[in-house]
Amino acid sequence: MSKARQNRLRKAKEWFPEQGFTEDSHIVKAYRKKFNVDKDCAMRELCMLHVLSPEKQKSYEDQLAAKKHKNQERRKPKEYINPDQDEYFYFIAGYTSGGAPYGITWEQAREEGLVKEED
Repeated sequence: MSKARQNRLRKAKEWFPEQGFTEDSHIVKAYRKKFNVDKDCAMRELCMLHVLSPEKQKSYEDQLAAKKHKNQERRKPKEYINPDQDEYFYFIAGYTSGGAPYGITWEQAREEGLVKEED
């Protein structure tokens, strides 16, 4: 744990009881403003201090799980698409000055044994 976090947590233990927060208070917002931290940091530290209601803590944990799932989805490898192929060419070697592709067609690739025969 960083020194800055340790200092914040120590100060927050003294600060929190003085505030007289109720169930309807915006504890996270007040903590963010007081200690100049982002929402995730504030929520994490308030959980460490055990000052959030069980409902708020559960809500935060659910938000973290959703964020983690979203990040995992983003990291999944995309389906590989070979830019040197299309529905007509197994391999596009280049393009003519007019923009037409040339190379090995799928039919030629099957004849040469480069591709297994489709059923």
